[in-house]
Amino acid sequence: MTSQKIKIFIWNSLHGALPVGEQFAIRQIPLPNQCPRCRAEESITHALFTCPFATKVWDLAPFSLTFHANLVENTLSGLEASRKIPSLPPVGLAAGSLSSWIVWSIWLSRNQLLFQRRDFTPEETVTKAITDAREWTLAQNHPTNVSPGQRMINLEPNPNRQAHSSIFIDAAWNPSTGCAGFGWIIDDPVTPSQHAATETFVSSPLMAEALALRQAIIFALNTGIRSAVLHSNSLSLIKMIRSKTFVLEVYGVLHDIFSLSNVFSFIKFVFVPRAANDKTDSVAKQALYALNHF
Repeated sequence: MTSQKIKIFIWNSLHGALPVGEQFAIRQIPLPNQCPRCRAEESITHALFTCPFATKVWDLAPFSLTFHANLVENTLSGLEASRKIPSLPPVGLAAGSLSSWIVWSIWLSRNQLLFQRRDFTPEETVTKAITDAREWTLAQNHPTNVSPGQRMINLEPNPNRQAHSSIFIDAAWNPSTGCAGFGWIIDDPVTPSQHAATETFVSSPLMAEALALRQAIIFALNTGIRSAVLHSNSLSLIKMIRSKTFVLEVYGVLHDIFSLSNVFSFIKFVFVPRAANDKTDSVAKQALYALNHF
C-alpha cells in the first residue's frame, strides 16, 4: 500500500519517464548524463538501485532479508524483488510497502543534491522513507474535510458557468528546510471541501507549486471528479502547462500532470491572482507550519 504520487513515480520509472542522464542522451538533450553522486552514467536503475549511495540506503533498510541492490539488472526486477521482502515487525508497515517509499526517498535525495546542493546521508534517506510511509499509512484514516455546504471561495454568479468543479491550489515553501505545504480547495456547490498535504526535500517554490497541482489532480481523480477547472496563482507554472514547456527542474512533475490530465473529460488550467486565492494560501501555510512544528 502506497500513495498515488508514488504509484505514478514507479510507473514513470518503469517506462523510462524519469529525467536521468541516460534519458537526456537518448532524447538528445544537451545536459550531463552522469550521476550527480558517483559520476557514472546515470540510468534509472543506477539512480534507484546500483549507485553506491542507493545501495547503502537499501543496505540500511529494515528488511527481514538482505536485498542486494548492487546486483539489480533492471528497474522492474529491482522493484519486484524488493517488494517481496517483508519489513521487520517494529517498523509497523504492511508487507511489501516500504520498498516503494525507499525508491521515492532515494529519488528525492538525488534531486536535492542536484538542484539544491543539499547532500543527505543514506541514514537520513532511509529514515525519511520509513517516517513518510508511517505518516501516510496513519493519515489514511484521518481525512481533512470541511462541513458540507460551506463555500470556500466566493465566485460571482455566472449563468454561463459549466458544471465543472473549480479547484483552487497553492503551495507554501520554506527555503531553509526544503519543506512545503500544499493546499487545495474544491469549490463544488454540492460537497465543497479543503485539503492539505506536505512534502519534504522540495527544491524550489516552482517545484512546490507543481507538486501541489499534481497532488490536487490526483485527489480529484480519486474522488471521481472528471471535469475540472484548476486555479493556481503561479503564473510561471500555468504558462508552462499551457505552452507544454518542459523545464528540467519540474520535468517529471509536469509529465505526470499532462498524463493525468488525459483521464479528465474536461480540464482547464487558469491563473488566479494571489489576492483571490488567499484562503487556499492559508491552508497551504497551515500545513507547512504543522510539518515544521510537530
